[in-house]
Amino acid sequence: METTPNMPKVIGLIKKIVLGILVALGVLAILFFILLVIINWQKGGANTLTSQRTSLDLGMIAPAGLGSSDSFISNEMVVSSPALPPTAGQQDQKIIKTASLGITVDNVDVSATQIANEAIILKGFVQNSSVTENEKGQKFANLILRVPVSSFDNLITKIKSLAKLVEREDVNGQEVTEEYIDLQADLTHNQAVEAQYLELLKRAQKVEEIIAVREKLDQVQGEIERLKGRLRYLDNQTEMSTISVSISSEVQISLPAEKWQPYVVVKEAVKGLIINLQNFVNFVIIFIFWLISIIPYLILLCLIFLFVRWIYKRSKKAKQTF
Repeated sequence: METTPNMPKVIGLIKKIVLGILVALGVLAILFFILLVIINWQKGGANTLTSQRTSLDLGMIAPAGLGSSDSFISNEMVVSSPALPPTAGQQDQKIIKTASLGITVDNVDVSATQIANEAIILKGFVQNSSVTENEKGQKFANLILRVPVSSFDNLITKIKSLAKLVEREDVNGQEVTEEYIDLQADLTHNQAVEAQYLELLKRAQKVEEIIAVREKLDQVQGEIERLKGRLRYLDNQTEMSTISVSISSEVQISLPAEKWQPYVVVKEAVKGLIINLQNFVNFVIIFIFWLISIIPYLILLCLIFLFVRWIYKRSKKAKQTF
């Protein structure tokens, strides 16, 4: 009975400890939030600095610079006006033609071969082809054909004539004439700049002058290669049209070709039963060992429960004595 008056003090002490822990967690959360704000602010400043440096680096590409080598380039560089590229009225139209067809036929293999042969006859080629068959016996084929633009409509007409049903037909044309003219203008200008840099490279005497001219020349030549690659791509796409064809057949209903073998079915069923039993036994073994592995945790939980229960009874008994 001597410990009874101390119980409220113990409970009060526990409450103070819990409150202190909660306050500490709150302070840590606030500090973590402030740290995140500081990190994000520093990242934003770093990004701004990087963008400013990038802008300065891009500015150095211009012929006029601050160093002696850039002064040499600026003083010696005289780019003459290049010949103007053809205007939209003078340039032939550049149109990328594409089509997508979905057709149903009686025989997928035969139709796919006929369509591929027609593309070859029209001086085209098969870029990609695939044939699949599902469990119902229905076949599918996908062809990607490239043919000259002049044969674009002829091949579409031929494909439709081979179809039992045309399920889908999409024809598109993308105008790229303006882009093509702009690319030609950029290419002409960069080639003129390249010629000037090559001439400067011959006249450069100091090492730093040679290095500076070489760097500028590499940049211009890289841009020239990029422009040429884009022009080649547009030439290829506008000279050779693309036609995608999806071919399918109707579902063929046929009797099974294999003989019925009941003993094979029984054998497979017994095999499946044995596998299922093995899996069940494996599960039981794993479950037993899992229970064994958590016994220490169960004992710990029981001890905690008994301790809490003992404290509760002691506190209840202390209240009753009052």
